[in-house]
This record gives sequence, C-alpha cells and structure tokens, in this order.
Amino acid sequence: MDYLRSKVAQTVNTLEEEEEKSDGEEEQEEEEGDEDPILLQHTDSAYESGENSSKAKTPVLCKTKESKIKKSEKQELEPATAFTVKLRGVPFNVKELQIREFMTPLKPAAIRIGKNDSGNRTGYVYVDLHSAEQVEAALKKNKDYIGGRYIEVFRVDNSEKPKRDKRDREVDRNFTRTLKEDEEEEDVAESGRLFVRNLPYTCTEEELKELFAKHGPLSELHFPIDSLTKKTKGFAFITYMIPENAVAALAQLDGHVFQGRMLHLLPSTVKKEKADPSDAGAPGSSSYKRQKDAKTKALSSNSHNWNTLFLGTNAVADAIAEKYNTTKSQVLDHESKGSIAVRMALGETQIVQETRQFLLANSVCLDSFSQAAAPRSTTVILVKNLPAGVASSELEELFSAHGSLGRVLLPPSGLTAIVEFLEPTEAKRAFTRLAYSKFQHVPLYLEWAPGDVFVAAKQEQESGKDEGLMEEEEKKNVEEEEEEQEEESSPGSTLFIKNLNFSTTEETLQETFSKCGKVKSCSVSKKKDKSGKSLSMGYGFVQYHKAEAAQKALRQLQHCSVDGHQLQLKISERATRKTEVSSKKKQVGKKQTGTKILARNIPFQASVRELRELFCTFGELKTVRLPKKAAGSGNHRGFGFIDFVTKHDAKKAFDALCHSTHLYGRRLVLEWADAEETVEALRRKTADHFHVASKKQRKAEVMEGILETMETVEKEGPD
Repeated sequence: MDYLRSKVAQTVNTLEEEEEKSDGEEEQEEEEGDEDPILLQHTDSAYESGENSSKAKTPVLCKTKESKIKKSEKQELEPATAFTVKLRGVPFNVKELQIREFMTPLKPAAIRIGKNDSGNRTGYVYVDLHSAEQVEAALKKNKDYIGGRYIEVFRVDNSEKPKRDKRDREVDRNFTRTLKEDEEEEDVAESGRLFVRNLPYTCTEEELKELFAKHGPLSELHFPIDSLTKKTKGFAFITYMIPENAVAALAQLDGHVFQGRMLHLLPSTVKKEKADPSDAGAPGSSSYKRQKDAKTKALSSNSHNWNTLFLGTNAVADAIAEKYNTTKSQVLDHESKGSIAVRMALGETQIVQETRQFLLANSVCLDSFSQAAAPRSTTVILVKNLPAGVASSELEELFSAHGSLGRVLLPPSGLTAIVEFLEPTEAKRAFTRLAYSKFQHVPLYLEWAPGDVFVAAKQEQESGKDEGLMEEEEKKNVEEEEEEQEEESSPGSTLFIKNLNFSTTEETLQETFSKCGKVKSCSVSKKKDKSGKSLSMGYGFVQYHKAEAAQKALRQLQHCSVDGHQLQLKISERATRKTEVSSKKKQVGKKQTGTKILARNIPFQASVRELRELFCTFGELKTVRLPKKAAGSGNHRGFGFIDFVTKHDAKKAFDALCHSTHLYGRRLVLEWADAEETVEALRRKTADHFHVASKKQRKAEVMEGILETMETVEKEGPD
C-alpha cells in the first residue's frame, strides 16, 4: 500500500509540474481550481482500494491529458503578441508552411488556424507578428492569392477589455440606449436619411419615389432586392436633399398605410466608410492622395467635366497603331513629318466618328448626350477610358458580378462602352463599387447615361431608306421652325386682349386670330385658387410674327364676339415672351452663314501651322488666324478663325471636329463665325462697350436734335 501511495503521489507531482510548465503565462488559479478536485478524488480512491490501484491510475492520466489538450487549444486561440492580422478566404486544406510562404519575408511569431465548434476549419487564419511595422507590411499583401484563392488581410485589435460588474454594465446599457436615441434624432436632422420597412413586395421604385417626393426633393433612394428572386426585400433607404424634409416625412408617413401595409419609418445613420487596409501603408501614396481619391469616388455619381465621348490619349495611340498595323512608337515618332498633336487629334476624330456610327446603328440616341441637364437613367451606365483592345466578354464578366445585365455595347475601337442593368439597385451597386476602380491598370470613368438613350430599334429597322430621308427632311423643317420661333418678333407685334370669357381657351384665341396672320404664341393669363386649380383672369396676349399682322387684327377684330364676350384689343408694349422649349430638344447653335469657323479653347502651345495642318485635312483653306495678346508677349489669346474656300468643306470639318477632338489635351470648341466677326469687329465692339460717351457729348447731341426738329417745323410751317 505504501508503494502504491508513493507511485500515485509521484504521478500527481509530475503531472502538476508538467502542467505548470505548459501553462506559462496563463491564469493558473481558475484552471487549477477546476482540476484539483479531480486529482484528489482519484488519489482517495487509490488509498481505499489497493487491489484496483492500477485502475485508479488510468483515470488520473486520462483526465490530465484532456486538461492538457484543452489548455493547448486555449493557448492556440489566444494571441502570442499584441500585433495580429487576420487572413480571410484561406483554403480549408491550407498548411502552416503555405501561410509562412505567403507572409515572406515576414517571420510570424505564431500562426493560428480558426476552427468552429465541430472542429472544422472556417477559412480564417490569425498571424501574430513582432511589431507594428510588420503589421503594416502584412496589410500590403491584401488581395494576393494562396493556391488560387483570393486572400483578404485585416488588422486585429488585441487590446483587452477589463471585466466590469453587472450593475455597471446595466447602467452603461441604459446610458448608451438614450445616447443612441439622441444620436438618431440628430442624424435625421443632419443627414436627412430614413429607413423604411414593412413595404409591400409589389411596389416599385417609382411608386415609392412618388410617395416620398411629396415632402421634398430626394437625393437618393436605395431599394434593395433579392439577388436570386429579383424581388424587393420589403425595406428601403431614402435620403432627402434638405434634412428638414426628412424630419417632416418621418412625422407624417410613420404609420401611413401604403398599398395595404402600414409603413414604419426609422432614422437611419449614414454609413461610415472604412479605410482600405491595403492602402494604409502604400509607399507611393500620401494621405492627401488617398483623401483626394476618396472625395473623387464619393462624387462619382455627380455630373463630371468629362464629355461623353472622352478618349484617353494612350488608348487612342494604341487603337491607331492596331488599326493601321503599325507600332505605337511609329505613331508617336516626332521625327516624322507633321505634328504629333495633330496626328493624335485626327486619330481621335476618326475613332469618335466610328463610335457615333456604331451607336446610331445600335439604336442609341446621341442627341440625348448633348443635354447636360437631361434626366439620367437608373439602369444604363456609360463606361469610359477603357484600354484599347478590350473585349465585350471582359466587360460582361466585370459588371455581371454585381447584377443581371441587359445590353452591353462596345464599339469597334473598344474605348467607350454602354452597359445596361435589369435592376436599378444592382446598377447603383455596380456604379458605386466600380467608379474610378482599376481595370487593366487604367481607372474606369463611369457616368449615368441619359434616360432616353435607347430608341425603338424595331421601328427604325422596319423603316426603309426613303422613310429615313423623309425623317431627315422633317427634322430639318422642325429645326427651321424652332429657329424661326426663337427669333425675336418685331416691336408692336403683340396684342393685349381684355374682356375674355373665363371659359375661353388658348385654342379658341389661336383659331380666331390666325385669320389675320401667322400667330407665334397665344396665352390666357391664369391664377391658382386655394384648391390648386387654374382659373382664367379674363385677359390674354396674342403675338404675331410680324407687326403688320397685329395691326390688321387690331382693325378687323376690334369688338368682335368670342364665346359671347366682345373683345377689347390694343397693342402691348411688354417684352416679347420667349416660348418654352422642351428640355428634351437639342440646343440649337448658330446656323452656318459662311465659310468661317470660330475655334475656342485652343491650347497656348499650338501654332498657326498646326491649326492649318489639322483643318486642311477636310478641304482647302483660305486663311487661318490666331489673334495675339498685347504687343511683346507673343502668345495668342486662345481662339482663332479658320476660313475655308467652300461652304461644303467648312461644314465637313465642323461636323467632324465639333464632337470630341482634343489638341494638346484641350477639347476644341467650334462655332460658326459671323460674316463680320473679325478681329477688327471684336475690337470695335469691345471699345463701344467700355468707352461710353460722356454726359457733355450726350447733351450736345440732344441739343443738336432739338435744333434740327425746330428748323424742320419752321420750314414746313409756311407751307
């Protein structure tokens, strides 16, 4: 018995020594308190039964082995140092050697592979490092690969949180809850962002926008949908331009019944953008550059300065070299004849023309792109600054990761594309994530396409060439009529009409007064009552194109009866009312009156020789002039006049270069110059504008006019 007791005591002592060595820096009090009763229990049983002493030793060894395994697992889960990074997306069969190769040249202090309760790997790996510098270096390995898997690297905060009493935690919970409520109210008043839930699954984004737009203009509406079923999830995020409107909407629409469901509105805090850990320690980027890139990406949804058919200079050179089976160095050879800037401008012009023809052939309305204030689409994205030689399959692979695609149009040059999504929510997500992101080492420039970018393709295909010619003639006639309407009428061409019947409409006035001449506009003055209905005020205006027609109507239609009321007419001296032009119509510029083109925004390093070389491609030139600044400076003023021999050549050059042609990186702005708009005429206009006659000269002119009238009266008096 003494022998057995000594053996048991020796095993207990050796096990305790091994446990103390393996524990290291762990907390020993709690763990030893749990394991001491087990050891005492087995030692007592050994003392009581000497025959079963061998059986008594086995439970002791099993329990101690289990405790050692648990402690070793705890050691593996706890960080070895205060500097730790987490790897996400690691293959499940990864080995520690592969992790160490991935972290090369860094030498990790410990590597911990994450597992769940079942013992299976989770795809997370924790790597303990020796210093903060090593953590910054490890973050640069973000988005690298291990065995074909995409690895993300994050920073882990190992700061220990002190344990607190339950009472303190309850007080803190109450305190934080009141703080959250206060913060939510402040967020609504500052950000104007609302969270709407319990929405019907059949409602659309347009219906939701119509409901909330009654309380103020909206800046953003996020209506999430399920990625598989493409149905709404029943909640939305709405942001108002004016935060006060959001507060009013929260008060009025919370509990409002919408399509059979009671809406529940809550304040929604603005999401804080997390900094990308991969850019935190980038050696070539400063904090200013990172802040600038973040601001640029945040403003990507706004209208930018890039024109619709913007093409990068590098991509233009690649496209030209590929088209003419030459090298890029030969295209940019400065020793060859001609200017490189002119060569690139002509190449860009050719690519733009091919792109326009391709888009027109695919039922794209190019006139909609010329309207900067036109409403934008929520599903069609214009992708610019693409590298040369991009395939449409690459774009489909890039954008299809964010949603279901409709059409993807890529011109032959492959420098600008149009991508259509089926759902607005997916299009917004793709726009936000891909704007200014790198695609083949080139940043993508994204822009929302106009709302009416696609026209009816079937109607255009069914119409033949004869109908196409008829449509062109009709468009020309419409443009001429619009230009005639925009011209100011002569003085005395507007009639003021009183004693109108309140039921008389503008169509009735149009029919009545068109008997005396061509009517330009006809209006009945109205006002709104308390209910919002428009009521006639009993008078109106009729405007003719010519003053003779107004005089004829004044003689023939005075005191005529319209709807039982005798009208009273007189000439109106008010300013000519401009007709309202639809925002969807294209803004008509100056009409061609001659062979001279006015080119603006010319770069100061451009010369007359380069301008002549650029424009002589389209026809024979008469003169090319670049007005210069004050004597002695030698620089031109940034605009010039290009005069062609024939109108046909001038129009051909204007149509080719007016869309998107850059010379030395600056876009040329072309206009038709007036026949008298020369340098001398511009100087004369400037002098007349700034040098006004003095008061003495004006008084002298008035006195001379009075004397001349008196002389004429005296001469006519005796007769």
